[in-house]
Amino acid sequence: MQHRATELELLAADLAEAWRNAGVIDELPEQRRPSNRAEAYAVQDAMARLLGEPVSGWKVGATSQRMRELDGHDDVIPGRMFASTTYTGTDLELPAARFPDARVETEFAFRLVQDLELREQSWTAEEVAARLAFHPAIEIIGNRYPKGSHAPYVGSLEIIADNGGGIGFVFGEAVTDIGGVDFRNHPITLRVDEGEAAENFLGEMRCVPFEAVADLANHLASRGEALHNGDFVSTGAATVPQHIKQGSHVEADFGVLGTIRVHFT
Repeated sequence: MQHRATELELLAADLAEAWRNAGVIDELPEQRRPSNRAEAYAVQDAMARLLGEPVSGWKVGATSQRMRELDGHDDVIPGRMFASTTYTGTDLELPAARFPDARVETEFAFRLVQDLELREQSWTAEEVAARLAFHPAIEIIGNRYPKGSHAPYVGSLEIIADNGGGIGFVFGEAVTDIGGVDFRNHPITLRVDEGEAAENFLGEMRCVPFEAVADLANHLASRGEALHNGDFVSTGAATVPQHIKQGSHVEADFGVLGTIRVHFT
C-alpha cells in the first residue's frame, strides 16, 4: 500500500512541475497510472497541494449524460481553476507559451454570489441557481502527458489526475438577465483565425448548466470541499474544441450573452 501511495505521489510531483514549466512530464510508467477514481482524485489533490497556488474556482467536464456515454466517462470530471491562469475581460492578449499544444472551447460559466456550504442533503439545480451570476467563458484545455507518436494512452483517470485537463480560463462580463435563454440549444460562434466556426454541441450533448453546478457541489462535498462566494464555476464544453498556436486570434460570440476575443501572443 505504501509503495502504491509513493507512485501516485511521484505522478503528482511530475504533473505539478510540468504545470510550473508549461511543459509535459517525461514519462507515464504503468505503475503510476491511477487505477480508479479515488486514486485519480488523490493525484489531483496532491498536485494542487504541491503547487500551492490560489484557487479561483472549479471547472467540471463530462456534464451531460450523452457526452459521458460517447467519451467513456462514468461521472463528471472536476478540476481546479488556478488564479495564475484565470483571466477576466472581453478583449485580451495572453502568452501562447503558457498554453502549449492547447485547444479552446466555449462554456457557460458562473461566479458564486453566496456560498454553497457543506451540508448533509444534496444541492439541487433550483437552489444553486439563486446563488450564481452568469458569465460567458472560454476554457483553454490540454494535458501535461508526453506527446508525439509514442505518447501513452490518456483516459478518464489520467485526465482527472491532471486537474481535469484544465489549463486556463477566460471569463467575459457578467450577464444580469438570462431569462428565456435555452442553454441546451443557444447558438455560439467560436472561430479561431480565419477558420470555420466550431460545431456546437446542442440538445442532449449539452448539460443544463445549473444542474452541472449542483452535480459539482455534491461531488466536491464527497471530498470535503465546498464552493465559496466569489468562486468561478464552468460547466463543460458547448462547442467542439479548436486548436490554437502562437498568433491565434479567438472570437467567441455568445449572441445576447456577450462576446470574448483573445489573441495568443
